[in-house]
Amino acid sequence: MTSVPAKPVVFHFDFISPYSYLASQLIRRPPYAEMAFDCRPVVFGTILSKLGVKGPGEIPARRRIGLQDVLLLAQRYDIPLEGPPTHPFNSIYALRSVCAVDDPTARRRLTDRYFRAAWAESQDLSDPDVLAELASEVGVQQDPVATASDRGIRQALKTQTKALIDRGGWGVPTFIVDDVVLFGHERLAIVEALLAGHLTVDAARLDALLARPQPGRVV
Repeated sequence: MTSVPAKPVVFHFDFISPYSYLASQLIRRPPYAEMAFDCRPVVFGTILSKLGVKGPGEIPARRRIGLQDVLLLAQRYDIPLEGPPTHPFNSIYALRSVCAVDDPTARRRLTDRYFRAAWAESQDLSDPDVLAELASEVGVQQDPVATASDRGIRQALKTQTKALIDRGGWGVPTFIVDDVVLFGHERLAIVEALLAGHLTVDAARLDALLARPQPGRVV
């Protein structure tokens, strides 16, 4: 197997997203487990609000189709999926909790633990007591309520969310390798290929495509 360089890959996620959960479990497996992921929580609801669209969970037909898709994918990947006790749920305490952890390795462990608790074990991430117990399991001692109320942590989460929006991000999970933004858990194979140098973006060709006329474009 080709060795993958340890260049950090930015992993933007929200615990509310089942596709982010699938991504969080896939990166535990070879060859992705060898990669360095910089786990950066963002608020999916804020992204949707900025785009002026509803989340798929708010539209009955899309909610059914989406959950059906997730169940099939979980079966395909052999990833346990029970789902959270309610969905959508308030993920803000969990997101700020992860934001408060400076060490990338510890932050990745906590991210993984929260995802598995919500989606594989049906635990309630909106409950601070649940978060405190889960964090303690992975060696993070934290008061989730105090953390969520911290002005600096709140601003950090807002800044990370805005940074993804400013880069053109429209959902989660989103991965960033250098200047390449990749949306969706299924892009992990592309992430690996970029890191290994098997794929590169042809900048000249991209610019040429972008320069072509866009009929009907609203300026």
